[in-house]
Amino acid sequence: MKVIIISEGRPGHFNQSVSLARGVGLDYEIKNIPFVDFRTELLRFFDHIVNKDTAKELFIKFFGVDPGNYMGAIGTGNRVHPFLALFKIATGKPTISIFYPKLLPDIFDIIIVPYHDKAKDSPKVYRIFGAIYFKEKLEKEEIINFKSKLGSSGPWISIIIGGNSKHHRFNSIEIIRGLELLFENKNLKNYRYLLSTSRRTPEDFERLLESKNYPIDLCVYYRKDKINPLRYFFEVSDFAIVTSDSISMITEAINCGLFCYCIKIPEKGKLKFDTSLELLEKQGFIKFIDCDKLGNITKRDRVCFENSDILFDKVKSLFSVKRV
Repeated sequence: MKVIIISEGRPGHFNQSVSLARGVGLDYEIKNIPFVDFRTELLRFFDHIVNKDTAKELFIKFFGVDPGNYMGAIGTGNRVHPFLALFKIATGKPTISIFYPKLLPDIFDIIIVPYHDKAKDSPKVYRIFGAIYFKEKLEKEEIINFKSKLGSSGPWISIIIGGNSKHHRFNSIEIIRGLELLFENKNLKNYRYLLSTSRRTPEDFERLLESKNYPIDLCVYYRKDKINPLRYFFEVSDFAIVTSDSISMITEAINCGLFCYCIKIPEKGKLKFDTSLELLEKQGFIKFIDCDKLGNITKRDRVCFENSDILFDKVKSLFSVKRV
């Protein structure tokens, strides 16, 4: 049997649910919630009084499938919590909520909460740094083929550039100046670079980058390629440089064993994510750095970050499945 992943459509949330299922070796099927407006909030309160039969009827109405056909459910984000609650009430089967639910937290079997989010202490609450990430195993042939497409034999450093958000102000000119200092860094004179932008990266930054002649062996522009090459980048790189606006990209890098220099992006006030990132810096997995300091950074050794591995073992026990 499969687990059902209930999604609200946001990539940063959806990918965590998928990573959790894949990391434990679960087959899964994805269903999107039918609405994201005020009716979702009403459903939160309705979940308090609904019985098993009604919960099943509502689930079938919303998703077109019988919840009893699945061995469990996983979902990430506040908008999916009411639908996860319906599944749990209808079936009683293992149900995992990623992020702390506003209502009915006690009915879930595992609640996964980033350290920067508030949650009551409970045996059901499992706290993690940042986002969940599954380190998909790459075959030796895949790595060889990837390296064959690069412009040199390395060694490499991964550069991952984010962009504007409701919390951050991205300055393309400042980042370009920082990169120029990086490429002139005598401590890293033997290195080549792999660079990827993201869906939030400003187009003016990508155009500026395209006009330069930097020692970049592979540059993946999101607006052109719409792909995520990071697993391959991180497999062959010694360490990473990531803009601080994306905790998910930072988590992905350190989960793959790369120490991460985090380029500071100005924030529009104090962010809750800062708590997790500050803890990661204290533990030696990341280091915050201003753009004008990139000319002085040095090579860093790989790290051993077991954030997801420990979580996968806990979920594997819940579903009693053999991990792949």
